[in-house]
Amino acid sequence: MRKKAVRAAATTQGSESLSTGLLILVELGAEWPGLMAQPGPRRVVAQQEGETPAQFAARAADLLDGLFGRGIALGTAVISCNERLDAPAEAARRKLASLTLGAMAKHKTGKLYLAAAERSSGRLRQALTALSQGLFDEWRTAGLEASVKLGDPTVTEVPTNTFAFTARVA
Repeated sequence: MRKKAVRAAATTQGSESLSTGLLILVELGAEWPGLMAQPGPRRVVAQQEGETPAQFAARAADLLDGLFGRGIALGTAVISCNERLDAPAEAARRKLASLTLGAMAKHKTGKLYLAAAERSSGRLRQALTALSQGLFDEWRTAGLEASVKLGDPTVTEVPTNTFAFTARVA
């Protein structure tokens, strides 16, 4: 009985000291989400040329458990969305968001952002807002959040203390 109590205490202490990681999922043709200045481990999974939204969602879902090493919990995820609003794209986006939130639910905390360009269409904004609201309603009891982030003016700004090298390639 004593061993179980010690093991439970060690597990609880270990989960409190987990650092959090950032996962960025980029749909083909989507803009880079500029809001991701969060320090710490980060991973990027991008949709490949010729890969359908469903294939991308399945591939990303297969990678979810092994993306971060021991001691690092998935704390924030961003799905950088393109302008596609057809049924297969929306279904894949919802599946990807739900599976990502499910991975975060293990640690009872996390945030999911559905990101799109500031100049995105009104239809995309409405679709992402509706998806975000549905995800929030579904996952809020697990301590998770879902929201939409449209554009980020800091993406185009170049820090003045950074050295930039540009080469012209023929």
